[in-house]
Amino acid sequence: MGINVHRADQPEALARAFASLLREAPADVFTPEVVVVPARGIERWLAQRLSHALGTTVGDDGVCAGLQIMAPQSLISMLLGRERDDPWQADRLVWPTLEAIGELTGSRHFEALTHHLGAGPEIVEDPRAEWERKARQSRRYAVARRIAGLFASYARERPSLLADWEAGVHSDAAGGTLPDDFLWQPILWRRTVDLVRAQHDLAESVIERHQRVADELSSGSRDLDLPPRLSFFGYTRLAASDRELLVALGARRDIHLWLPHPSPQLWTDLAGKTSLGARADDRTAREAKHPLLATLGRDVRELQAVLSTPGVTIEEPLDPTPVQRTDRLALLQADIRANRAPDSTRTTTADDLSIQVHAAHGPARQVEVLREVLTWLLAEGQGTLQPRDILVMCPDIETFAPLIQATFGLTLVPTAGRSADPYHPGQQLRVQLADRALGATNPLIDLAHRVVRVVAGRMTVSEVLDLASHEAVRARFGFDEERLARVSRWVADAGVRWGYDAGHRAEYQLADLDANTWTRGMDRIALGVAVAADSDAPSSARVPVDDIGSRDIEVVGHVLELMERLKRAADTVRGTLSVREWMRWLQDTIEALADTPPDERWQFAQLARDLDAIGDAAGEGATLRLNDIRVLLDQRWGARATRANFRSGAITVCTMVPMRSVPHKAVVVLGVDDGVYPRSPVVDGDDVIARSPRVGERDLRSEDRQLLLDAVMAAGESFVAIYSGFDEHNGNRRPPAVPLQELIAAASRTATTPDDPPDGSGDPSFVRHHPLQAFDERNFRPDGPVPGGTFDTAALAGAEALRVFRTDPPAPTVFLDQPLPVRPTSAVTVEELVAFLQNPAREFLRHRLDVTVPREVDETNDSLPIALDGLEQWDIGERVLHEVLDGMPLEDALDREAVRGTLPPGALGQAARADIAARVTAIAADRGSDQPRSVDIRLDLPTPEGGEVVRMTGVVGAIHDNTARDDTVWVRTYSTISAKHVAAAWVRLLALAVAEPAREHRAELIGKRGGLRLASPSPADAQALLADLVQARQSGLRFPMGIAPKTASAYAAAYRRTRPGDPYGVPEALERARGSWEGNQRIPGENDDPWWRLVLGPQSRVEELNRLRGLEYFGPRVWNPIHEHGGEA
Repeated sequence: MGINVHRADQPEALARAFASLLREAPADVFTPEVVVVPARGIERWLAQRLSHALGTTVGDDGVCAGLQIMAPQSLISMLLGRERDDPWQADRLVWPTLEAIGELTGSRHFEALTHHLGAGPEIVEDPRAEWERKARQSRRYAVARRIAGLFASYARERPSLLADWEAGVHSDAAGGTLPDDFLWQPILWRRTVDLVRAQHDLAESVIERHQRVADELSSGSRDLDLPPRLSFFGYTRLAASDRELLVALGARRDIHLWLPHPSPQLWTDLAGKTSLGARADDRTAREAKHPLLATLGRDVRELQAVLSTPGVTIEEPLDPTPVQRTDRLALLQADIRANRAPDSTRTTTADDLSIQVHAAHGPARQVEVLREVLTWLLAEGQGTLQPRDILVMCPDIETFAPLIQATFGLTLVPTAGRSADPYHPGQQLRVQLADRALGATNPLIDLAHRVVRVVAGRMTVSEVLDLASHEAVRARFGFDEERLARVSRWVADAGVRWGYDAGHRAEYQLADLDANTWTRGMDRIALGVAVAADSDAPSSARVPVDDIGSRDIEVVGHVLELMERLKRAADTVRGTLSVREWMRWLQDTIEALADTPPDERWQFAQLARDLDAIGDAAGEGATLRLNDIRVLLDQRWGARATRANFRSGAITVCTMVPMRSVPHKAVVVLGVDDGVYPRSPVVDGDDVIARSPRVGERDLRSEDRQLLLDAVMAAGESFVAIYSGFDEHNGNRRPPAVPLQELIAAASRTATTPDDPPDGSGDPSFVRHHPLQAFDERNFRPDGPVPGGTFDTAALAGAEALRVFRTDPPAPTVFLDQPLPVRPTSAVTVEELVAFLQNPAREFLRHRLDVTVPREVDETNDSLPIALDGLEQWDIGERVLHEVLDGMPLEDALDREAVRGTLPPGALGQAARADIAARVTAIAADRGSDQPRSVDIRLDLPTPEGGEVVRMTGVVGAIHDNTARDDTVWVRTYSTISAKHVAAAWVRLLALAVAEPAREHRAELIGKRGGLRLASPSPADAQALLADLVQARQSGLRFPMGIAPKTASAYAAAYRRTRPGDPYGVPEALERARGSWEGNQRIPGENDDPWWRLVLGPQSRVEELNRLRGLEYFGPRVWNPIHEHGGEA
């Protein structure tokens, strides 16, 4: 009887000794052997390992049967006789803790907690303070869950603390009295104990139960359904309560503790020097001669102190398997086992890559590096290393999981022009992601998360559209990619930003502001089904969204249905509900919003089971707010390890805990970034244990450090660490996590290679820095960061192309070296001719080459329009101006903008509205009282060849009759009058002069800044000029004619001022036009237009615009007549 500790630095040795024990001293055939393991991954590995030793006949084809492998919680529950859901477990203890907090807030010692939770009386005199107080009330569950977690940790780590509190002694159970800022905790604990006893009809607290069970186990009065022998495998620490139970159990059972310990020599050196006093007084680190044992090995040092207890027998360390390797990793592990300092006088070969540290740019690049490293390891193994021999551990698996799935699961796309295997071999590797969050495996749980976030938050447009794109919601409402794109466009046009309605905004003290809400936007979208945006119907005052056709009615209906169901769900839960009511609400909401294929209906069943479990644990008494539910679900639906996900033959990717100490030939630690690993150094200010920690008590940062040491010792042949060593945005260096820095320092002192810096000033040779891009040429050099070069053939092709481009850059390609053949034109519209003069490049690409530039899609904007930028103000002003010119009263036009939600709220909106109104009034001041008329254009223009005529059609509007024979074409714009406005007015003026030869015409242009008048030439001259412009357009469809309007106007004006025949006339005119084309640092030029960028490239010079001499020939030809008739004024 008693506890027997078997220790070894190799888990394989422990498994062999355990198998020998089972084989040589088997238990009764009908009695299962109980084995307790701390993690799922260790359970899987141990079962597989034992199957190679137990029941074998020939070789290692055995079977592992008759073992009952348990989790620690299962055994402790059995010893304590508690049900599966123990009321003292943190997830269940939170509910009586929440109730006790509600009772005690406002009482003595609870002043800080009362303020933090927004309890206490209403603050009538200060509405803002009252709003903030109510906002703090949403912290209730989060605070209660944290406190319940503290109580549960006290019961595990320092049960004497709660025992003192229950006895009325306010101590810290560490030899001191409880500080004043902790005095509320004993009071809260005692009240929580009373509530748990009453609710569950219990006669004892968790501490009293623990002490009773320990006494019964020691005396043998407790009947246990346990075999005579129990084994605990893979532990690195024991909580105080667990240790007490095991010691008591050891009095009646044979307990074997199989302990992986990195250094047998350290254990020997620490013999008799450990104690369970205050951690601040612990000096065992001084006995650790190897730096990693001193800095990373606190947990195993303290475990030795914990096991230095009467009734515990420490066996001699098991003999490890001799290691024949002499590489850096083997030397490092040998030094740790022997507890000796590193010896930098030792040398190893230059190709020793048993330890690798890779610094990359951000998480995505880390995963690309991981793929290269794993592929290289498998290639170097030449069949001796299999995917099952590789373990990848990651502190933050939820961040890296989608990146791993994308990088290792890319579609196998061949590389054009390459005869070799075009696939990256890493894409063919099987990678198994373990212990993912439930939302990653059940889409409905992910949807429930999103629904709670949307309803609990501001209901922003991006959140709702993201919800609509969820696969289950798409299946329910029939949304595909094309329909979602249309919905996104409608919502943006409707001006929706956030908030369902004014009532929802009231929660943010914005009850008087209903602009840009979903209600306003949905009204406009629904109205757009029946009413056109330019309709004269009274309902048009509500500004219906335009461009909604009859084929969109079904989609609009589904969108309105989705929003109505979200609104109904949000209205239901604006107050406080019981947890059961919350769970029923969430289940009903998901059923209303989601659908799945028939073979995926299990998702609804799993969601319902989990929600029912939460409701059953809480009971009927607890009431929560919406934000409390969000916190509850975040905590409930975290990562969960499943046994099937470990050691399935694929490369296992998991967090740091489940596979700790499990040996693999290659161990990779991914994402060990500074600030992420180890876990946050911020100590919970309410944690009594953290204020005065004692040896053996849990410390998350020490645990993370121990995990890294365990990973190093578990690596059989290779250890790889990958971290973000550079900022992916600016390239700045980032340090590795501190434990990784310590590992690098120790490994560099373990042995040296010829490639290591001689003075130790730089990084050792095993630390590799990766460029930002996979196609960087440095990746493919012999000294590249990946040994032997990368396996990415597509990146190699890119690097080769980049090298050719840099060493022998191709001559600048000309978009078009000569004009295309003439395409006869028999008809042209007024608008086509205007469009050509405003942007010749666009018309050439569109009408001759059928090419367009990509449309820049604006990101979804969730913010209210507080301040208008120049483009936004122009958009509003232009729309209001044209509505006023069409006869709408100015105030009505501005009111329509308020309905659209384009104006800022409140006083800011009034200021913007007044500014726009003043400018529009100035521009439209002299519009007169007569109704403008329009003229249909139908002209037959002669061609230079004298053959077929060209038919011009169109409409010229905004014509105001001044006298019986005199009228004016009005051009009013909220922009500054520029060359493109002049060109448009000139074409319309010419067409009108030819169409109405008996009348005199002119054009009047007025803008926000600037204005001019154009006089019409005679009808005959107008016809000739119009025909010449049509001929110019026909030439402009043969090549990109360089007559961008501002540049061409400036060139023509400058060239007119030169002397005829002057050889410097063209260069001087080009220089004068340079500013219009190339712009300056403050104002971009016309070369920034996307159509011209496509033709001439970015930042083109005016000489390139004139390469085919189109500017110098056609510029004066088009613009001289305009200038002569007033277009230069």
